[in-house]
Amino acid sequence: MEKIDQSKLMDTEWKTLVVPEKAEPVTTMLFGPEFMAKALYQLCSPEDLALGKSLVRVASLFLEDLSKMPAFTEERYGSVPKVYIVCGRDEAISVEYQRWMIQRTPVKEVMEIEGADHMAMLSSPVELFRCLARIVHKYGRTMPCTI
Repeated sequence: MEKIDQSKLMDTEWKTLVVPEKAEPVTTMLFGPEFMAKALYQLCSPEDLALGKSLVRVASLFLEDLSKMPAFTEERYGSVPKVYIVCGRDEAISVEYQRWMIQRTPVKEVMEIEGADHMAMLSSPVELFRCLARIVHKYGRTMPCTI
């Protein structure tokens, strides 16, 4: 899979910071208001977008930390049933890229919310709840659930 097209990240800001306690520079990102409006919250209410913009913070990609993590094993990571919910109108992570991630990390089931943007909990809350309830009902071990 090729890298993400940087032009699609619009006004997202990337910075590399030297942190005295870290051996490697730290890469950070901050979603810009245009990216948030057009790629993350494009199907959400103006109020949800405004709240998201007010709460956005600089985030680390944790690349150094991830590079030091042990490989995932079938005994640990593979023992947890995984379900992926494809957000059909996600402009931040294309459906093609979502499907590529699914192929690389096998899942028990793939569900799709065709009308959801990246913020499915805001753009399609009822459909997301239905998916999550089905997942709990089908794969939950201790909590009974009726749909």
